[in-house]
Amino acid sequence: MPPVTWESVTKPAFNRLNKKKSLKEHFFKKGKATMKKFKKLFALAVAATMVLVMSISVFAASITINSTATDDEAAVETTIYTYYKILDASIEDASKIIVDPETGESTAGTGDDAPKVSYYVTTEAKATALEGLKVGEGENAKPIFNVVKDATQAKWYVELNKDTNASAEQIATALDGVKDTFATADNTFAQTEPGGSATADDLDAGYYLITSTLGDVLVVQTLADIEINTKNTYPGVDKTINSSDVNAQIGDEINYTLTVEVPESANDIIVLTDTMDAGLTFKAIDSVKAGEDDVPYTLTPTTPAAADKEFTITFAKDTVIANKGKTITIEYTAILNKDAVVETGIPNDLVLEYGNNYKSVVKTVETKTYKFQFDKVDGADTGETKTKLVGAEFELQLNETAINLVEVEAGKTYRIATTEDTTTTTKIVTNGNTITINGLDSDVTYSLKETKAPTGYNLLEEPVEVKATETEGEGEDAVTTFVFEKIDVENNKGSVLPSTGGIGTTIFYILGSILVIGAGVLLVTKRRMDA
Repeated sequence: MPPVTWESVTKPAFNRLNKKKSLKEHFFKKGKATMKKFKKLFALAVAATMVLVMSISVFAASITINSTATDDEAAVETTIYTYYKILDASIEDASKIIVDPETGESTAGTGDDAPKVSYYVTTEAKATALEGLKVGEGENAKPIFNVVKDATQAKWYVELNKDTNASAEQIATALDGVKDTFATADNTFAQTEPGGSATADDLDAGYYLITSTLGDVLVVQTLADIEINTKNTYPGVDKTINSSDVNAQIGDEINYTLTVEVPESANDIIVLTDTMDAGLTFKAIDSVKAGEDDVPYTLTPTTPAAADKEFTITFAKDTVIANKGKTITIEYTAILNKDAVVETGIPNDLVLEYGNNYKSVVKTVETKTYKFQFDKVDGADTGETKTKLVGAEFELQLNETAINLVEVEAGKTYRIATTEDTTTTTKIVTNGNTITINGLDSDVTYSLKETKAPTGYNLLEEPVEVKATETEGEGEDAVTTFVFEKIDVENNKGSVLPSTGGIGTTIFYILGSILVIGAGVLLVTKRRMDA
């Protein structure tokens, strides 16, 4: 018996172990390869199933509309989109539609790689509506679609009429007229802020009409996900004040101009709401025009009263559509009334609303009126505090004509009168207080004429000029300011002696001449009597 060694015992066992391990690895590798082949076959089967499913119109796509409007153009803008599935679609080679497995977004090939599609409708009402759509008028009108009924099933196949060759815009406009036939429930999606997006998901393959509350009308086909960029054009509005009315006198007419830019897509009512400060009173709408043509409108209240500080101008839907692409200009006037606060901007605000979902930012313009103050003082006083005089009387004049005033507080405060004031005066009387006159226009030069001097004082020979001082600001946002500086109107005591060449000297010459002539007459008379 051979001796027992490591090789005679361990080596055969080790070899058997290695042989078993090799067999296991062999079968594992073989099984793994088989599994790879099975997975590929399974993937192919799934792909084939997806192609088959898509070919029978089981499909989901999305429509996303991105707004490029800026947020400084609107205070409130909720744009509501409505989609109408006009045509169903059968996709014959859906393999040409690629779906990103991570995002789920789909894209369709183009040109030779574009999928083949058949469009159809499933009701006679829809087929009839499409058959009636034409481009052109009268004898020149041509049908947009060719509609053919499938004799074997309830389908009407729809194709574009090549002879008509209608554009997307013409098709969209035509379909907009029959969209109610294709309406369904829950077919809206919204963009709630300027510069935002709106998305409609899980849409069947087909041909869609999309409308918006801003008047957009477009058509798209959803063979894959669709993304559209639009500015969401809405009416623009501006408000200006006549440059000569930026500074005004109480009682003046203030002239305003409103301009409305009507976009080509506009198809809803436009309402302008004008809100005036208490210091303004509506007078009249002077004109509403698009170019040289009058534009119909509705004013509410029909005849605004003095207490009505808000009025609206409404353009009906038909009027808006008739003025697409035009600028409507509204001119109206208001009166700066007795409640105007001096040296404070008196605002007039405007807001435009379009349909039910758009509201513009507030457009504000201001006018301003001013005050003038003076003290009647003794000209002999040289100190800082001068003696104020009573009993002087003045007129505030413009172009040498006395201005009607209302005495608000006796001997202290006056304001420019309006046509509505029944008790007015042209006389300003001093009683030792500072006199304030409210409601002046900084753009004109007034004069203060003394008509009666205080007892014992000389009357001023020339009127005192009353004019605002203009100060220009600095920097980009600089504002020019106006102010009527407070002044001292001085009177002096004492006699007023005539100057050389004045009437005082002349009268002496006249008297002297009379005396000389008289003496000569007496002399001649006496000599005759003596003779």
